[in-house]
Amino acid sequence: MGFNLCGDVIYVLDAAALFASYQLMLPHNSKAVTTKEVVEEVRDLDSRASLELSLSAGKLVIVDVPDEFLVEAVRVAGDLGEFSKLSKADISLTALMIMLVRVCGGVDVFVVTDDYSLQNIANYLGLRVLGVKRRTIDKVVKYVSVCRLCGYVDNTGLGVVCPVCGGFMSRRPSTVKSFGKCC
Repeated sequence: MGFNLCGDVIYVLDAAALFASYQLMLPHNSKAVTTKEVVEEVRDLDSRASLELSLSAGKLVIVDVPDEFLVEAVRVAGDLGEFSKLSKADISLTALMIMLVRVCGGVDVFVVTDDYSLQNIANYLGLRVLGVKRRTIDKVVKYVSVCRLCGYVDNTGLGVVCPVCGGFMSRRPSTVKSFGKCC
């Protein structure tokens, strides 16, 4: 990582948080972190200026997440049936969350996002969630993919096309649990 994150209050920011300049409003005893994939989503001039300011002032750190955590992120997203809903930036943020759970124990880590799939994953990992403009969810939902034509159920939630009949798969909630640490 090149720097020590553990021991401080950590805010994991997605693009919605960066658009709102959330990193500039954090307490001094905290660190805001994100990934380069999330930063690439910030394109408008005002948000970009805020992002550049926070990077130069040390208020935001871009973390390069090792591949082992990216592999784990894909597995966790698949286990929850969230994979098909996640962008490359979302996968990188999921990997960052997993890294913080493994390396820092997930203590004092807040995930700041309006994305319900990321909130679901954060809850599954036992992390605290803060919304930017939307309310947060407080449960963990596991999704499955169900074929609209023949009813085939794919428990991985990865399927878009049914392997049995070629029909389109729809995402449906399978189980709902209160959240707790998975890793």
